[in-house]
Amino acid sequence: MRLSEHLVRIMVAGILAILLPLITFHPMWAASSDTSVMTTYEFARVMLTDWALPVIFLGILLSMAMIGASYLVRDERIENLLWEQEEGEQ
Repeated sequence: MRLSEHLVRIMVAGILAILLPLITFHPMWAASSDTSVMTTYEFARVMLTDWALPVIFLGILLSMAMIGASYLVRDERIENLLWEQEEGEQ
C-alpha cells in the first residue's frame, strides 16, 4: 500500500482517539444535567462554544468520505471515455 493511505488511516484513528473521549466524558452526560428545558438559543450557544471542535472534525471527516465516494464512483474505462468523445463530435 501507499504511504499516503497509511498516513490517512493514522490521522483518522488519531482524530477518533481525540473525539471519542471528548464526547463520552462531556459533563452534559452527567446524571444531574437537565437538558429538557434547553431552548434553541442555548442549544446553538453550546454547539458553537463547547462542541465547536468535534463538529469541525466531524465535518472534515464527512467531507473526506464524500470526496472519496465520488472518486470511487467515477467510471474511467476506455470505452466510456471514447463513447463520450465520439458523441461530442456529432
